[in-house]
This record gives sequence, C-alpha cells and structure tokens, in this order.
Amino acid sequence: MTNDDREYLPHSTGCFLCGDENPSGVRARFFVEGNEVCGQVALPRYMNGYKNIAHGGVLAALLDETMGWAATVFGRNHPMFVTGELTVKYLSPVPVGEAIRVRSRMIEDAGRLAYCEGEIFHDGAVRVRAKGKFVPMSREETAGVMPYLKFHDCRKFRAIFDAYR
Repeated sequence: MTNDDREYLPHSTGCFLCGDENPSGVRARFFVEGNEVCGQVALPRYMNGYKNIAHGGVLAALLDETMGWAATVFGRNHPMFVTGELTVKYLSPVPVGEAIRVRSRMIEDAGRLAYCEGEIFHDGAVRVRAKGKFVPMSREETAGVMPYLKFHDCRKFRAIFDAYR
C-alpha cells in the first residue's frame, strides 16, 4: 500500500501525538490498514528517557492513541473513546531518531467498554505490547471534539463522524 492509498484518520493542531502545529509533539499521522490503526514515526531525539532510548510514556501514549482510534473506527457506534485502563509491557528498548511502527486493533466491542491491543515494532521485532479498555464518550462529548479535528486525507472514514458534526 502506498501513502496515496492510505486512509488517514483525523488529526488536530495541538495534540501531543498528532498535532501538526505542536512544536513539542510527535506529529504522527495514523491510518487504517485492514482491521488495524497504524502509524509510522521516528521519534525526535528530545523524546528520549535514557540517551537515544525513547521515553516509555511517549511509547505508551502512541499505543493509547492508536488503540483509542481502533475502538472508534471499528466499534459499533463510532463515538470517540477515552482510556479506562492501559497495561503496557516493555519488551526491549526503542530507539529515538529511527523509524518505528505502531499497530493496534479492537478485540471486542462490549458496549460499555471496548477492548483493544497494540504493539510497537522496530527492525521487525515487537518492542512494546499493550492492552487497554476504552470507554465511549457521550454523543455530546464526541460532538465537542469534532471542531478540533482536521479531516485532511480522511476520505472513507470521514462519514463515521458525520452524525457528531
């Protein structure tokens, strides 16, 4: 799949992860590939914990974001979600300044909770794994998020948000 064929998800200006105008952020763009929400990024060097090693909180945030989007995109009713619980397992260090890939999927939509899983890869190996429980936002809360989102390059999945705009 080429970058032109990717179905990108909405992003915002100020978000730490996807904010395209946040000078301190990651500026990642997330896209749908099959039944997963994915992202590819090289973390800036200032996002290290130890020298040349990505800070674990930044890695957890990437998984949190993609799992939340997986719940939104693949859930039955497509509201936005907030994290209820996040469990992260760090298997080996993740370098800053090098390409990494994050992949997340929804495992179950149980109505009041969505269960998701995700991984971060570097050099073809899983470096971080996570599981999460995500709570759907109300219709009003989801509608309140819509003005902050940009839908550039979001074609197919744009329609799932129409009911909230």
